[in-house]
Amino acid sequence: MEIRGLEKCPDRTIVVLGTFDGLHRGHQNLIKQGRDLATKKGARLALMTFNEHPETVLKANAVQLLTTKTEKFRLLEKLGVEIVFIPSFYDLANYSAAQFFQETLLTKFGAVGAVVGTDFHFGKKAQGNSTLLSFLGRRNRIPIVISPVIKDNQSIISSTLIRRFLHEGQILRANTLLGRRYSLAGEVIIGEGRGRTLSMPTANLEVSRDKLIPACGVYLVEGFFEEKSAYGLLSISNKPTFRDDLDIAVEVYFIDFAGNLYGKEIKLEFIDYLRGIVKFNSALALRDQVELDEKKARFIIKHYL
Repeated sequence: MEIRGLEKCPDRTIVVLGTFDGLHRGHQNLIKQGRDLATKKGARLALMTFNEHPETVLKANAVQLLTTKTEKFRLLEKLGVEIVFIPSFYDLANYSAAQFFQETLLTKFGAVGAVVGTDFHFGKKAQGNSTLLSFLGRRNRIPIVISPVIKDNQSIISSTLIRRFLHEGQILRANTLLGRRYSLAGEVIIGEGRGRTLSMPTANLEVSRDKLIPACGVYLVEGFFEEKSAYGLLSISNKPTFRDDLDIAVEVYFIDFAGNLYGKEIKLEFIDYLRGIVKFNSALALRDQVELDEKKARFIIKHYL
């Protein structure tokens, strides 16, 4: 898969346009329609997104991402995208809608068609919308596909709704809208070592600051590292049994696994929410609860996975 900026592309392309944070089922539908149109037109399937999340620029909001840039590229490649155009939002911020269409979409991206959602906006101050894009397409004799929203149980699938579910610990609902398991990835760093003293060693994960970390709680996850996988209990908390501060720790105890993971990159896929975080009276009380969590996890693994 090619990663490009605003340099001129020599190929005929069908460009799918949007922010694509999360690459949820609605985004996947857009890409499928783009793939179908690319096949019909004998063109390459391309996608344009921005280097920065638009809200961080327009509203000065620090947006917690559902997918990091690396995760997004891997998912797009699996979805069959051949070219990703990822210009800086600032490079196009002052383009009028007509300029963006003519100078960027047609001239630089080599678009012979495009696919967008009904809520797509483009150009300076978001002056262009899907209706204008469709008009410009007809005037230039290139097809523009306006894809309707995708719903799940009467709710429009959106990155905003998925964020809400994750903040509430509703992993099953978030995974349903994503069309895959939500995940965290990062390097295993040295922690406080308490899990090892309780015969339940944990791996502490350093997660990107931009990545959305779900609500505090204990989750059943599947971890992937060095072409291996293992189920585990993931705790997201400020460790209230041992300390009381605002620093959130992400640590996982892998079931039936023994090995040193320090310094290794691991990926954790969320399967289910098990319980909330509780402050225990002692480390032994915490260990007893983790044993109960493990029994529950094994039951889910055996009967549902």
